[in-house]
Formats: sequence, structure tokens, C-alpha cells
Amino acid sequence: MAQILSSNSQSIDIDFSKLRVLIIDDQRTAAAMLKSLLNNLGLRNIDVSLTHQQAIESCKKHHYDLLLTDYHLDAILNGFELLCLLRKRKYISADCGIIMLSGDASTEVILTSMAVEPDSFMTKPVTLSGLKKKLAEVRAACIERKPVYEALEVHGINEAIELCKKRLREQGHNHRIEALLLDLLIESGQWEQAERVTTILKRDNPTHQISLIEARLLHHKGMLADAIAVLEQLIKRSPLIMDAYDCLSHYQEEGQHYYEALTTAETALGFTPSISHRALRVAQLAADLNKSENLITAGKTLASRLPIIDIGWIIRFAEFTAIFEQLYFAQSSNKGRRLLRQELKAIHHRAHSRLLPIQQPFLDCFGHITLARLYLAQEQPLKAKRRLMLGLSTYFDSITKLPSVILADVLPALVSLGETKLIGEINRALKLRDQFDGHSQNRLDALRSNEAMIQSVRNLESTLAHCYQQLDIHQADQALLLYEQILIDYPYCSEAHIGRLQCLYLLKQFDETKVRQSLKAVSTMPLPDDLAQWRDNVLSLMSEPQQPPRQMRLALAYRKRVSHYLPASSQTPLAS
Repeated sequence: MAQILSSNSQSIDIDFSKLRVLIIDDQRTAAAMLKSLLNNLGLRNIDVSLTHQQAIESCKKHHYDLLLTDYHLDAILNGFELLCLLRKRKYISADCGIIMLSGDASTEVILTSMAVEPDSFMTKPVTLSGLKKKLAEVRAACIERKPVYEALEVHGINEAIELCKKRLREQGHNHRIEALLLDLLIESGQWEQAERVTTILKRDNPTHQISLIEARLLHHKGMLADAIAVLEQLIKRSPLIMDAYDCLSHYQEEGQHYYEALTTAETALGFTPSISHRALRVAQLAADLNKSENLITAGKTLASRLPIIDIGWIIRFAEFTAIFEQLYFAQSSNKGRRLLRQELKAIHHRAHSRLLPIQQPFLDCFGHITLARLYLAQEQPLKAKRRLMLGLSTYFDSITKLPSVILADVLPALVSLGETKLIGEINRALKLRDQFDGHSQNRLDALRSNEAMIQSVRNLESTLAHCYQQLDIHQADQALLLYEQILIDYPYCSEAHIGRLQCLYLLKQFDETKVRQSLKAVSTMPLPDDLAQWRDNVLSLMSEPQQPPRQMRLALAYRKRVSHYLPASSQTPLAS
């Protein structure tokens, strides 16, 4: 195994003129200056994007050998977020060289940039000699790793591992290939071989990456305290290694050092507040420790730095809200819960101001759903139902436009209320989705595992369909009996309440308690179009002069409420 590494290295001759390059910078002058420097180095095939959208379109159309992107792009997103998106959508290849540039050399910018693992980071102003050196280094790294990634894609992980070993034998120490080899060995479960390679590298060419791998190996062997010690020593030597903080926090939590884990996670978030998974990590640890201030601070950081370029922002927000609910329901007093709701409102306001106008309705909808979940858990189902309907009202005729994470979060509440029309629409929408984020998958798995509840909803759908067929003067008494039975299990089911009102009308029965109960359940909120039309028709019939005076007054009063209810606000719903 010691022969994996040799001391010989090979230089790579690079013809800059053959490279296709994309410059991404919102400052036209800065982009022109950088292009001029590249021209002086012999590069000719150079594209310039002044906005993130231009960059996305360019990467969709062309294969680039090199991207040079500024960190601060525009109000919508930064270079870190753009690179995450380009890689996620596979608009750039693994062998595309990445150079991040910025005139801001703050710790936050540098560490956040490093989180996306660019090949290099350069501070502005850029010099010709410095750029030439970086281009040569980056291009050489791309050429070295390209065969490994091709082998991984075509032949699998073992072929890629052997190619890494061959490269190291032929060329000597190479930090990137060494790190890639160790990652591949661990990913494939070859822990013993990874340990042997780590021992060699630790002796001959120690780096912080080797220390991270050493900690992972110790953890795998069950030596948790030793793994923690290695990471603590690494952070002491190199206090800006963010991966070390992430790993240390998880190991501290596993060792039941919960407060230390929270402190470590907060340190990492403080260095890189734009990294959303670190905000969620802090929030979860804070919720587990019932530390509301820490959770709210993490939530405000998340809301202020949400990466909004794709649907990932609402997933992160849903994950945070699930953590918030954990802490919310752990509160023993109504005052504590009220204060937390106020803080959540502030977090929603922050997120709302960060989002694009086209995204804000999703947050409005999700805000109503969040309140509905809180009301349901606090046994206030009518308030919960009204919030659900207000939140979904914009999308009653376009459920498929909603992100999966919203559908997955609202479905359990609709099931508990027996809203079969919307349940059916959402299920049909979900069947069209070929993959789900982890949060949505967990919500759906929890629902699907409850077979009794699924069967109950199926029975409800069947019974409601049967009742609807009996809504005539000759069978209204039988339908009424079935509706009454449904309302025992689903006391807020819209279809059952509207059906009961129609049966009472057909049978010329006036039971003020039942009428008032059903009117209250369906007339103070928006409903899907078919149910709304049915409700309005029944209320119109009940308000006819030949009806009992009290029933007519009730129907007229509730018809007035129907005509004046407010649709989902353009402001964040938690403000109301």
C-alpha cells in the first residue's frame, strides 16, 4: 500500500486558447476587465453573463471548461447559491473548473465560497500574473480529476478508486486526488483500506482533510472520544475548517454532550450564515434542549439568507417549521406559545421580504397551513379548517402548481378533517411527482403507514358518494342518517355538512342546533368551486320566504358571511 504514492510529479501543458470560459459578474466594467486579462493570456472563447439568469441559460446551452464568478451578484442570489444551482441541475460538469472572485475578503465570504468547493478563490483586483497562475492550477486539477469522474460514471466506484491509486503512484502527492480516493473508499465501505491510506498520508503529507478522515475512521471503530479529540485539535490548529465543526457537533450530540454540540453548531453558523443546513442544525439542537432563543435566532438567520433561486427555499422553511412545532408544543404555558407564535410571525416577515413576488404566494399559503397545524394540535379544528381553506383558496383549481412540500404538509390536516375533495386532488397531484425531498417523504411515509386511517378515508369517500346519489325527496331521510353518522367521525367534513343542510331542507325539518352547526362549519371560509356552488345553492334555498323564519334568518346571515369572507392575504398570514 505504501507504493500507492510516489514522489514524482508531472507537469501538464495547457493550451489556454482551446478553453471555453464563462465570466459571471453583475458589474459590466469588472467583467470587461477580466475578459481583457483572459484575452492577454491567449483565451478567445469567452462568454459574459451579467445576471444569474443569463449564466443559467449560457450553461444550459454550452459546455464550459472554466467558470469565473463573482460572489456578490445581485439581490436575488450570490455566486455560492448560483453554483449550487448549476451543479444541482447538472448544467456544469464535474470537470468544469471553478474560480470564485470577490472584492470582499471577509471571513464569511471566503468560508461560504469554500463550502461549494471551488477550485480557487481570488480577491479583486485581479492581476495578470496571479490569474495566469490560478488558471494553470485549476485547469491542471480539472484534467487530473476528469478521468476519475468518467470512470465513476461509466464503470463504477471500484474503477474510480483504482484510477485514483494509479494517479497517485504516477504523479505523487495530490491533495485533491488523495481526498477523492479516501471519500470513495469510505463511500464503498472499504474502511480498512481507507485507514491504511490515511496512515500513509498522515505520515508523509498531513492535511486538515486527512485529520477529518482520521476522525471519521475513529468514529467508525466506535472510538467516539478519540474522534472528538482529533476534531477539537484540528479546530484549534485551523479554526476556519467548517467541515470539522459540522462533524464535531454531530459526534458531540452522539456522545450526549448536547450543549457543546449546540455551541459548536452555532459557531459554524456564525462563520457561514448563508449555509441553510447549519441554521437547521442549530434549530434542531436548540429545540431538543428547549432553548427557544437559540432556535428563533437560527430561524431569523435562515429567513434572512434563504437561497431563493429554486424551490429549495420552501423545503428549508418547512424543515424549520417542523422543528419549531417540536419546541412550540413542548411549552407548558399558553404565554410561552403565544410568544413563540409572535417570533414565528417575525421570521415569516423576514422571509417574505427576501422572496420574489412570484414566490410570496407559496409562503402565504404555507403560513396558513402552519397555523392550521398548530390549531389542530391545540384542538381548535374549526380555526384550523378555516386557515387551511384560506391558504389553499388561491390554488383550488391549480393544486398541481403547489410544491410537493406544501402538499405533503397540508395532507395530514385535510385527512383529519375529512376534506375528501381536496385529498383526492392532492393525491392525484402527488402521483405526478417522481421524487420527493426528505421532509415531504417523511410526512407521506407517516401517512401511508397508518393503514387504518387510509381505509377510513376510503370508506368516507364511498359513503359520501352514496349519500350524494340519495339527495332527493324520496331518499333524503336515509341520506341524512348517513350524513349524521359521518359527522360523528368527521365533525367538520364540508361535504357532510352541506349534504345534511340539503337533507334538512328537503325533509322540511328545522333543527336549529344542527342547522347552526352545519352553517358554521361551511360558510365562514372559501371552499373548492364545486362545494362552494353546492353550499351557495343550499343557502339560497334555505333563505326562501316559505322557510321557517329562524332558519331563513340564519341562512341569510351566513350567506352574508360567505359573500364577505376575505381571501388569502398578500401579507404573511401569521400577521393576522
